Amino acid sequence: MTQTSPNGSQDPSGGYKRSAFGHGWDDADGDCQDSRAEALIAQSTTKVRFAGESRCRALTGRWISPFTGKVIQNSSDIDIDHVVPLKWAWDQGASDWAREKREQFANDPVNLWPVEAGFSKDQHRIGKALLL
Repeated sequence: MTQTSPNGSQDPSGGYKRSAFGHGWDDADGDCQDSRAEALIAQSTTKVRFAGESRCRALTGRWISPFTGKVIQNSSDIDIDHVVPLKWAWDQGASDWAREKREQFANDPVNLWPVEAGFSKDQHRIGKALLL
């Protein structure tokens, strides 16, 4: 979706900005584990080891990339990606949602999955092609 900006130039992003979905991972339940940590915990196929007794940050576990089947054991080697890309959601109507609803969507555990670091950016290009 291309929109025209107030100065008359075309905006191919349709007004989309990642920041419209919040800044970073949310800790909605206040347990110190943000939505990234909660996605890692929920999707590890083994017990997760944490950075400290507070159990706020996941260090290791066992995650399987949904795209390549690669097994990843170090959380620093993982990006959390959105099953439904935020830009796509924006173009399909999330631009009309209240900011709070967009933040909830961006942090919804059903819409998050671990992929190997760096793969996320390539996946968005692939996903965009599949959605066309």
